[in-house]
Amino acid sequence: MSQTIKERLRQHRRRRRWRLLRLMAVLAALGYGSYWGWNYIHRPDLAFGSITVHGSALLTEEEAIKMGGSAPPFNFFNVSMNRMQDALTHDIRFRDAKVEYRWPANVEVYVQEREPALYVANSYRSYLKVDYQGMIMNVTTGIPDAKAPILVGAKCGNVYIGDDVGNKDVHNILVFLNGIDGDARDRVAEIALDNRGEIKLRMRNSFPILLGPVAKLPEKVEVFRTVFNEIKDKNIQAEYIDLTFAKPYIKLVPKKENEVVK
Repeated sequence: MSQTIKERLRQHRRRRRWRLLRLMAVLAALGYGSYWGWNYIHRPDLAFGSITVHGSALLTEEEAIKMGGSAPPFNFFNVSMNRMQDALTHDIRFRDAKVEYRWPANVEVYVQEREPALYVANSYRSYLKVDYQGMIMNVTTGIPDAKAPILVGAKCGNVYIGDDVGNKDVHNILVFLNGIDGDARDRVAEIALDNRGEIKLRMRNSFPILLGPVAKLPEKVEVFRTVFNEIKDKNIQAEYIDLTFAKPYIKLVPKKENEVVK
């Protein structure tokens, strides 16, 4: 006996309700599984992936993880690379920073530390630790180390860590230091700027070198490098070297009158 139209409609509605119930059950299971999985992979005590810091001993992996908005151990799913990049960009210890992703769950952090170029004897009995780009790395009441030469005679006023030094004379000196060779730069002990705007440079365990107006100091890079390479390994007894003019002049120490010439 064939089914009536009403019976077929009732069966169709029952099948549709069962399909809907099965779909709801599957969606609920998927939702619960996703919720459980999300919470599991974001557990603060779950270690997943790796982080490596390159180029600096100042930045530890633990500190980098905290910059990314998490806490050790490293969990790739809990660390924000954008947040870490932003924090490193505003960290004055570094002049350059880059955060990169490596498959499957690795973060590579590359940083370049700022190098101190000068200790500027400033007003208010302070010393400004300045890098080669003119950023103030620190303000101290004394000189903690000999990693950079001392500059005297340039006053920069009331400035703070992270500021630009804001002194044109200091920037000219930084351009000069950037231009000379590493060996020569390492031997510079003190730079003096007098009230006429003239620069006198003193090398470690050596005699002064007169460099002329501070405004023209960047132009003296080549002649300084040439003279330094000529005399660095020679035992020259001189009062000073004058590089003020185009032709270098060496003022030798006069011999004593009673000195016996052999």
